[in-house]
Amino acid sequence: QIADPETCDRMYESLVRIHTNYYKNKYPRLKDTSFTGVTVEDCKMILATDILKQMEDMKKGTWKKLREKFYAKKPEEDSK
Repeated sequence: QIADPETCDRMYESLVRIHTNYYKNKYPRLKDTSFTGVTVEDCKMILATDILKQMEDMKKGTWKKLREKFYAKKPEEDSK
């Protein structure tokens, strides 16, 4: 048995509105961007693993890049 059927009905109706995207359809957005202005496609591109590897390479310092370029051994061997 439900103690308060009115509260239960209100909660159920609220969940139905969430499930059916009621407010998304009622208040459509003019542009599909975030508050920073980044689109969904830009976010997906940033999160791709290839882009992350490129960003990690860009974060490396000049000396580290030069050392990796001129050393014949791999960086994993440096830590041994």
